[in-house]
Amino acid sequence: MPYRRAHWWLLALFPLAGLAFWRSYLSQVATAPMEFHAHGVTASLWIVMLAFQSWSIHSGRRELHRTVGPLSLALFPLFLAGGSTIFIGMAQRYAAALSPFYTLYAPRLAWLDIVGVGGIAYFYFEAIRQRRKVHPHSRYLLATVIFLLPPILGRLMGSLPMLAPIDGDFTKLGIGFQIANAITALIAFGLAVQSGKHGRPFFLAGILTVIAAMLYQTVGGMTWWKAVYASAAAWPAAPFALVAGLSGVAIGYCAWVAGRRPVAVDGALAA
Repeated sequence: MPYRRAHWWLLALFPLAGLAFWRSYLSQVATAPMEFHAHGVTASLWIVMLAFQSWSIHSGRRELHRTVGPLSLALFPLFLAGGSTIFIGMAQRYAAALSPFYTLYAPRLAWLDIVGVGGIAYFYFEAIRQRRKVHPHSRYLLATVIFLLPPILGRLMGSLPMLAPIDGDFTKLGIGFQIANAITALIAFGLAVQSGKHGRPFFLAGILTVIAAMLYQTVGGMTWWKAVYASAAAWPAAPFALVAGLSGVAIGYCAWVAGRRPVAVDGALAA
């Protein structure tokens, strides 16, 4: 099995995320918006599940690994639904101009979310479809975490003295977000090279990260996109999350069916 210590690297994301989201979420968790909780809990459970599955298979607990694996079919829709509420919540804060941060960055950061959710959905589909093939299955699942790195690293960049907001001036944070995208892409491409012929999932993750960074820098700042994004503030969050969750159910179901073993037909003649 590849990446015998992957579970330790995955668990290491928690202290990093704690530092990254301390000011905007954890320090005021009691009064934080519900979408923060939904996204934080489901994303955390996703990482925990991946870490547990990495640990279980590498510690020889194959039956446990097979038992827990199908639970992802329930967790994945919740993960998508939780992420969708963040999209709507950010749009609402942008439309209401709650702070210069949202005014400057919400429409741009939305593209990181859009590309990231699309990438995670495709990678999960491929991981489940190829669940009987060790290398693609494990790497596609691990590669879903690549899309969680830019939000974490981007906010950590804002803690650096040269990029930190001063007196409500958030203009330098944009540099930090793009540095985070660059670091994420380098990590993905590095893992792709390390994986050799099995590196396609990480290579795709790197390409998608670069595309997201380009959309952030270009389309994210365009007037027409800002108007479209502001209109999303009026979308009802609950039905939007329901659609995202049902999409997750459909993706999981289609992937599971696509990955079934072919059934041999008795008496069938070879072509």
